[in-house]
Amino acid sequence: MNIQGNWKLVLATTMMALMVGCAFSPPSNMVKQNDHARLADWYQKEASDLHERAEEMRQIEKEYEFLGTPKEGHESSLVEHAKNLRDHYNKAAEVAEKMAKAHAEQAKSP
Repeated sequence: MNIQGNWKLVLATTMMALMVGCAFSPPSNMVKQNDHARLADWYQKEASDLHERAEEMRQIEKEYEFLGTPKEGHESSLVEHAKNLRDHYNKAAEVAEKMAKAHAEQAKSP
């Protein structure tokens, strides 16, 4: 891979990492209104989206593995980055699911 290709990869990886960080910003009007039912739905949709992103990273990881590794027994940095992003997306989805559950419980409370 040439230097230009490496920079594109670094930029793409950075953008994905930033998207993960920005994934959790629920609509402030729902928070201000204590609209727990809508917040539960919002977080559940967010969790679903994050699971989809994790699956996309799993597919990309498989494609990078198919390309081969630079040295036998060593993972390429591309595979490692894809795994890290997949893990981050999965963890973020778990947090979103917990938030959805908590808001759903609050919505049921009087």
